[in-house]
Amino acid sequence: MNKIELTTMVMIQDLSTGAVLVQDRIKSWKGLSFPGGHVEDGESFVDCAIREIKEETGLIISNLKSFGVILKR
Repeated sequence: MNKIELTTMVMIQDLSTGAVLVQDRIKSWKGLSFPGGHVEDGESFVDCAIREIKEETGLIISNLKSFGVILKR
């Protein structure tokens, strides 16, 4: 059986300026990305997104909108 890995990725936009937050990744791979991370056992996608954003940026987010799920094979 294939292992399923659930992750989140969050686009954070400043509505007053239109600016979007990205991270410059340097550890596991290099390049720009939206912040996010792995869903822990028993954790919802929303709870994961909120936790990962706080861990990676210090921001506390709310009013999340889902834009879809991508299945990568």
